[in-house]
Formats: sequence, C-alpha cells, structure tokens
Amino acid sequence: HSLLEESLAMLRQDLNQKNIQLTLRMDASRHSVMGDDMRLKQIFWNVLKNAVKFSPTGGLITIETQVNPATDLLVVKVTDAGIGMSAEEISRIFSEFSQGDHAAAQGGGQFGGLGLGLVISQTLVRLHTGVIRATSPGRDQGSTFLIEFPLCDETSAAAPTAEKPGPRGSSAAAPSRRPRILLVEDHKPTSRTLAALLARRHYEVVTADCVAEARARVEEGKFDFVISDVGLPDGNGCDLMAEFRLKHSLSGIALTGYGMEEDVKRTKAAGFVAHLTKPVRMQDLDKALALFTTADA
Repeated sequence: HSLLEESLAMLRQDLNQKNIQLTLRMDASRHSVMGDDMRLKQIFWNVLKNAVKFSPTGGLITIETQVNPATDLLVVKVTDAGIGMSAEEISRIFSEFSQGDHAAAQGGGQFGGLGLGLVISQTLVRLHTGVIRATSPGRDQGSTFLIEFPLCDETSAAAPTAEKPGPRGSSAAAPSRRPRILLVEDHKPTSRTLAALLARRHYEVVTADCVAEARARVEEGKFDFVISDVGLPDGNGCDLMAEFRLKHSLSGIALTGYGMEEDVKRTKAAGFVAHLTKPVRMQDLDKALALFTTADA
C-alpha cells in the first residue's frame, strides 16, 4: 500500500493538471509482498501513468486492493473511465512497440510514447512471480488493469523491524516519550503514508497540509522537529522553516522534488538539517531521522 501511494505521489502534477478524481479502496487485509521496492513502484507508476494519460480531463481513476480468497494472492486493480480498448487492442497491449488504434487515428501525436511501458511492467511482474492483465468493455468505456502478487508471511516480514532498536536506542519497548514530529505535506496520500511509517518507528506525528495550519499546530504544542514539503499551496517550506527556527528553535527535514546543489543550499540555509528528494526512500529518511535521535540520545 505504501508503494502504491508513493507511485501516486509521483503523478500528483499529472492528476492535478487533468483535474482527475481519484478513489482509493485499500481493502486488502494483508498486503506484504516480497520484492524490489523500486521495481514494484515502477510497475505501479507505469500502469497509473497509463490510466492518467488515457483519461479525459475531469475523469475518474479508482485503485483497489483485495486478497483473492481462492488463490491467496494480493490483487491490485486500477480502473479508469478513459478511451478504453477493443478486444484486438487488448490482445497486443503487452507487445513491444504496440500502441492502440487511437495512435494511428491521431497520427501518434496525441498520447505519445513508444509502447514499452506495459511490456516492461509485465516483465517485472513476472520476475516477482505475479500476473498482470487488462480488460475493457470497449472503446470509450474505460479500462481495468489487474496485477496479482503472491503474499508473503507478514509476521515473518515484520519480525526484523520489531526487533530493531527504537529511535531512542531501546531494544524492546517503545521510548517513554515518543519524539513529536510536525509533518507538513499537502498531498494527502503522501502525508498518510509518511505518518504511518513514522508511527511504526515510535514517533508521534501531527500533520498539516499548508503553512497556515502548520503555524497553528506549532502554537498549540511543542514539537521536537519538523518534516516539511518545500512547495506548499499557501507558501514556501523554506520560509516556514526559517520562521520556526527563529521563533521556536526548531530544525527539520526538507521534502522536495528538486535535488540540485543550489536546492540543498537553500534548504540548509533555511534551517533544515537534511534534504530528501521525492520519491523518498525509507533508508534515506531513516538516516535523516537518526540525525535528530542521535543528537537527543
């Protein structure tokens, strides 16, 4: 589920530009699979990107997860209300350099692409011993992509994490006072995912989705540090961090889509002690969190 939401975060601008309504139904009670996180995100990104590309402005995309009780497989279902496919198009959708009939009709210019994204996705799904298939009622009736993966034992998968020392160095129990983080992120799926991951690491997380709400949260209570997106709907995360550093002696971790040297210098000057480029890898986030927990130990 976290990888799905990270993939969605990468498509935020595309979704906003086309004003696409997104419905998430993460109903799978078990959703741990054994695999390479970057490759799994690549699979999801390719399928989701396709759904966005072939959806009309103001369209609807639905993402669902469930466990198939008959096969005990995790099923990820992506449905759009876009241009749809004919039976003949579906038969070649996973062939190299194949594009739908729309490409010929539009001269190949409207949607672009080489027709390799789904081929790559199918290869990666198979390497994860999974299956991907496409269905559609027909032209202009939308498409559905189903991706199935074998589930792994969540108890076994979680065991190493449960035994790892907590953020304050405890070996078994959570610390008596959990560090309190203000998470400022306007993209709801990203905010939910990060908050859940931080909670698992024994942090208390308070979220805000804009500069005004972040200021209100800081006035309401004390925080150990801040994790903030740089691009916010009503201001700039660097300006917000500089303000928090001056008024409340806070420092934090910057989240941004930009990672050039000048971008890093700008966030460091504002008071951020770490600069993470989206999509954020959890290994990098853990390293950044250690800068605070080590200093407080």
